[in-house]
Amino acid sequence: MRFGEYLLNKGKIEESELEDALKFQKEKHITLGVLAVRENLLNSKQLSATLDNQRERGGLFGEITIELGFLTKDDVDKLLILQKKKRNLLGEILVLYGAISKENMEDELRQFYETVGRKKNLYS
Repeated sequence: MRFGEYLLNKGKIEESELEDALKFQKEKHITLGVLAVRENLLNSKQLSATLDNQRERGGLFGEITIELGFLTKDDVDKLLILQKKKRNLLGEILVLYGAISKENMEDELRQFYETVGRKKNLYS
């Protein structure tokens, strides 16, 4: 079970609030391609070639850049870490939207992690 579903099942948020937060999270998602260009790891020509290749045969962006010789595995790993750090976390979005208070969110997160037995990582 994911945290959003958990909050919904407990009646802490409305389904529309969860949908709005997930939509915001998706719209604000930073792609690996954008990050690679921002970090000067790819130029626009390399980005286009990678995206064309991805459209033609499918596959993961990072794996394709490695296959094409544009990035190393270490480069892709660093980009994935950066992407995760820049991710808008669901809990933060719900607090921002006023769907739930920060204090209530923190309490619910603790209970959620105790329930699912995960390592604590606020707002994920």
